[in-house]
Amino acid sequence: MFMPNDVYQWDTKRIRILWSNPQVIYWINIDDERALPQATQKSEFEHLLARADLKIINDPYVNISMSAPKAGSKSEKVQQNAWIAIKNVVKSEPDIYERKARGLLMSKIMEENKATKQTLYRWLRKYWQFGMCPNSLSGRYDLCGGRGKPKTFKEKRNGPIRTRNLGEGVPITDQVKSLFRVVIQKSYLNENKYDFDYAYNQLLIAYGVKIPASPEDLINVPTERQFKYFFQKEYTSIEVTKKREGEINYLKDFSPSIGTSTAEVPGPGYLYQIDATIADVYLVSEQDRAEIVGRPTMYFVVDVFSRAIVGIYIGLENASWVSAMEALGNAMANKVDYCAEHGIDITSDLWPMQGLPEHIIGDKGEMLGRHVEVLSKAFHVEIQNTPAYRAADWRGIVERYFRTVQTKMKPFVEGYVTKNPIGKKRHGNDYRQDGILTLKEFTKMMIKIVLHYNNDHVIRTYDIDSDIPKKLPANPLALWAWGIEYRTGLLRRPDPKLVKVNLLPHTNATVTEHGLKLFGCYYSCKQALEWGWFEENYRGPKTVTVAYDLYSTNEIYLRPSDSYAEFIPANLTSRSRAYANITIWELWVFQDIRLDVAATSKLKKRSGSVNLVSELQQIKDESKQHQPKYTRTEKAQRAKGIAGNKRKERQYERSNKTADRSEPLERTSATVTPIHGANTEQKSFKLPTRLKDLLKDGDSDD
Repeated sequence: MFMPNDVYQWDTKRIRILWSNPQVIYWINIDDERALPQATQKSEFEHLLARADLKIINDPYVNISMSAPKAGSKSEKVQQNAWIAIKNVVKSEPDIYERKARGLLMSKIMEENKATKQTLYRWLRKYWQFGMCPNSLSGRYDLCGGRGKPKTFKEKRNGPIRTRNLGEGVPITDQVKSLFRVVIQKSYLNENKYDFDYAYNQLLIAYGVKIPASPEDLINVPTERQFKYFFQKEYTSIEVTKKREGEINYLKDFSPSIGTSTAEVPGPGYLYQIDATIADVYLVSEQDRAEIVGRPTMYFVVDVFSRAIVGIYIGLENASWVSAMEALGNAMANKVDYCAEHGIDITSDLWPMQGLPEHIIGDKGEMLGRHVEVLSKAFHVEIQNTPAYRAADWRGIVERYFRTVQTKMKPFVEGYVTKNPIGKKRHGNDYRQDGILTLKEFTKMMIKIVLHYNNDHVIRTYDIDSDIPKKLPANPLALWAWGIEYRTGLLRRPDPKLVKVNLLPHTNATVTEHGLKLFGCYYSCKQALEWGWFEENYRGPKTVTVAYDLYSTNEIYLRPSDSYAEFIPANLTSRSRAYANITIWELWVFQDIRLDVAATSKLKKRSGSVNLVSELQQIKDESKQHQPKYTRTEKAQRAKGIAGNKRKERQYERSNKTADRSEPLERTSATVTPIHGANTEQKSFKLPTRLKDLLKDGDSDD
């Protein structure tokens, strides 16, 4: 299948697929500065692919498409202007790829946007060649010098010289900008909803204008125009609305929404819905079936157009981004491999749903934070969060599927949750004790139900479009296949490893001489060693951004730049070998235990130190009590004869050590009769008993 945005090597040129249907494929040469879309019969491409003359390759411009311009930058402005001009025309597929139809569309766009033909074609070419996303239109100011460096004015302000107003004005220095930010945060960006004029008055007071103020006091102060310009440059309208209305009210009343009915989605992969629920069944442990482990969490990802279940997660983790990430990862993964992991053999046509959608709608609890930013900016997936108190209205399709699936499994599970309260009635059944399924067995059962639903279920309430054949069954798999073929499915196929790393949690690791330190563990990689990060004389950044897998401590992923396409694996070093082959959750538990032990040891050490001080002080006090008092003359005499005093004290010490020792017993000498009759004097083998014999010449203190 030739999907939009796939890149192929065709002889000496590299091409990108723009659009396809069963008959024709439109493509463009991504290296030609004057390239335009070309059309080729799909059968010819299939023939070239079979002969290996056409080979799929990695996108060489992935860094451009996955690097969003910084907010407020000139590059972002260029991107927005270009996107506003062409965003409608690029969706006019396949007319935009035909020369004659494209000419009519371009004439209309030139009139509406006052842009030249050359400019519009340059924007279209960049869009098609660099990734078919808004990031492709960003201004390439990263190739120019001084990118992002603001001008500084220390002695005079910028702008024209005043001709009517008095004074020369003041430059907006970093110190003044800091004052602007503080005043805006306290006087404007809050739910009190004060007007901008009130915030400017507060700025003048904070700047030092005396009260009561005269007109002469307001000559050389930041003007309201300077204040408003800074505000509009630094703060977006969405940010202002969130701060002044409150997060809940923003999601409830101000955030944009998209419809979830079939009429609002053009084809498969346009909109996915994701939601979680707690399954109505109690499971038992795989390690010991006598132990009840509770109810599992289920995540479903559903394609709105076909109503197909495209991804699932069954596990014991609570509803959070971690489990939502697993469900989204499953929606983008190969289902043949996933089913094989659970002992189910299928072919790809039984569960063909794989790839990234254009839109995802989910609950704000899971779909907020950095991960949503990655999906939005790196993979160009638009995220929609359900407003507070309206989740069921916005995710009605996936909400209904929970009821459908659990109804299917009810006759085949024990420990199913009922409405009867536990222990409230005499002889009432405790369904928690009836559970027999393990998590693995329950997951296998759910996969079977999903396969049955996608392949055999008929949706009686499906609101069919006019162009869908009336004889086409309203079955998820049939609708998916028809939509992919005739509605041009909008799924994309990025590198699975790239998707996984970018969806992982991110945090900062510390650069130390022993390696990258994260959660008390040390990691290293070849590139960090080459960069000299672990040398004693390293003077670079002390923290770096890394991604980590909650299910393994063995490897983390270093993010060396702001590009979502770049990551470097780093492995656990031998210094942290005690924490290998465990999860991050287990690591945190071990670290907590170590901290508890360290805290107890610290208290024990401190108590011992306190006791030691007390005991030493007691010895000192007792010694001081026995010490006689001396006059100054007597003190001077005491310093004489120290050597003699030392000899006497040493002799006294020796006597005390030998006083309690008894004399060695006399050994009876044996009578030896010589063989040859010679009388030999017997030798004594007694050890010397006098210390003086052992320590000869040992009394000298010289």
